[in-house]
Amino acid sequence: MRARIVDAALQTLRADGYPGVSIRAIAGAGSFSPALVLYHFGSVDGLLLAALDRVSGERLTRYKARLRDVSSLRTLAAALDELYGEDLELGQLTAVQEIVGAMAFDPQLGPEIARRMQPWMTFAEQLAARIVAGSPLAGLVDPAVIGSAVIALYMGLEIVTRMQGGDTSGSRALVAMLNETAPWIDRLLGNGAAVPRRRPTRVAVD
Repeated sequence: MRARIVDAALQTLRADGYPGVSIRAIAGAGSFSPALVLYHFGSVDGLLLAALDRVSGERLTRYKARLRDVSSLRTLAAALDELYGEDLELGQLTAVQEIVGAMAFDPQLGPEIARRMQPWMTFAEQLAARIVAGSPLAGLVDPAVIGSAVIALYMGLEIVTRMQGGDTSGSRALVAMLNETAPWIDRLLGNGAAVPRRRPTRVAVD
């Protein structure tokens, strides 16, 4: 029953956003008694935190598995293209953004959101550290700052997509640009194949 209620909450979030979430709306989406929401979760906020726990846990497990062996921007870009496509198709990122955006600045709920986002921050920081390791940037940039920026950008892509009426072309273009530029940045960082050096051309001057 708890799983059914969480499913209904996520469905309501994706369809109507946080302003459209209520016990009655969630119960209607899941075809169960509104009293069950309070019985199992105590409040709508408690239910939404549980929904965030599920989505975040499932997607973080998927991201960790897919990015386990990534150590260059080129391989990262290809993986993110795949993962971002999954997020858009599943609609999970929409639900997460709605919950985080609505609760992050609440005095009581903000710390709960921060605690739930910390595993993502730590994961992004470790990934950034792995990519810059052994490069000229190692020791010069803070992987924690890079990780936070990546999470902010990733969440922001969803906001831009929704501002454009669901048009994902801008988000897709950004991911595509990362795919295009990643090999060159890797070379600058020393993570990619060396740029072939052209043999000098001899010019005879009479």
